[in-house]
Amino acid sequence: MNSAETLKLNKDFKRLYYRGESVVTRSVVLYVQKNRLGTNRLGLTCGKSVGKANKRNRAKRLMRESYRLIHPNLLAGYDIVIIARTRIVDKNCHDVMRDVHYAFSKLGMIK
Repeated sequence: MNSAETLKLNKDFKRLYYRGESVVTRSVVLYVQKNRLGTNRLGLTCGKSVGKANKRNRAKRLMRESYRLIHPNLLAGYDIVIIARTRIVDKNCHDVMRDVHYAFSKLGMIK
């Protein structure tokens, strides 16, 4: 994932929270909204309720890897925020990928 493909500004995250479409799964919450760039931008968040730093970092790695594997099958031109839920700590990579794929398919973003 290139640095040009990440969401970093707080206003972008807030815009997605208030205006984007969302889907809740067992381990993640996904927010999506169309952008005008023609490429997808990804933002990951993981609150302190997930656990200490090592658990939060693992959760972000799982979400990033799930997105990396699903990315070639997604429609382009969207801002995406994936939020870790507390249940992600007990999941493996396959479970998180299944939840992320389900959320994207529910939003109609799979090609």
